[in-house]
Amino acid sequence: MERPLNKTEIRSKKISRSEFSNISRNPIYVVLDSLKCAHNIGTILRLSDALLVKKVYICGKTIVPPNRKIKASSRGSEKWVEWEYKKDIVKLIKEFKEQGIFIVSSEISSSSIDYNDAEYNLPVCLVLGREYDGICAEVLNISDCAVHLPIFGMANSINVSTTASVLLYDIIKRLNKMYTVDN
Repeated sequence: MERPLNKTEIRSKKISRSEFSNISRNPIYVVLDSLKCAHNIGTILRLSDALLVKKVYICGKTIVPPNRKIKASSRGSEKWVEWEYKKDIVKLIKEFKEQGIFIVSSEISSSSIDYNDAEYNLPVCLVLGREYDGICAEVLNISDCAVHLPIFGMANSINVSTTASVLLYDIIKRLNKMYTVDN
């Protein structure tokens, strides 16, 4: 019968920590717009480590590492993921656009589309906002597209770290398909 691997077995299948700093990262940036919950920030950092995201930007009025709640939910991933605090998210997004980075905002808006119907160019930046008030309007207006996860029930939103998981794994799946087609 199949059994789950223990931590030692999982670790034995990975490269060494010293080799990890030289590993190639995926052309994906994550920008967090004024997230308030340390758990969500930590979880997104952990997810970004799992998917080898190039960099995470924590913007606006928010909590940043070092923070014990972020560390608890990131399980130490803030040590492995390049991250940076930027106060002005609009300035950051404009800089990304000037560099040719495709901006995808995760927001339910009048022009947002189901994430399954979206098409992305690489490199890509995923912008995530607070569940309460979302991504600032100026960032939404300069984004290349706004996507949402379908919500069929009575809830008005989905937890931001859950949304990040769905969207980042979808971007990775698309990225893998692009590499498969190109090679």
